[in-house]
Amino acid sequence: MKTLVTIDPQSTLSRNPAILFNDFDDGIMMMDIDSGHYFDVDSIGGRIWSLLDQPRSLEQICTVLAEEYDVDPATCQAQTAQFAGELADKGLITIA
Repeated sequence: MKTLVTIDPQSTLSRNPAILFNDFDDGIMMMDIDSGHYFDVDSIGGRIWSLLDQPRSLEQICTVLAEEYDVDPATCQAQTAQFAGELADKGLITIA
């Protein structure tokens, strides 16, 4: 299933509150308590997840990531939007 929501810089990303998660050195392991499915993400995905401790826009997330990682803003937005779409498809986040 592909996300039908267009993700632009002003889109607000929010965690699904039904997701349990645990931080590891190299990423995060998540579990959807409604479905029982497990998911894991690498350290950059984990950083994005940690930034979603409160709802944030794609632009706000990419501002932080561009400062922390050696990535240009356009590449960051494209890759983060793609990742957010994958998280949304799995029901891990919502996009408004």
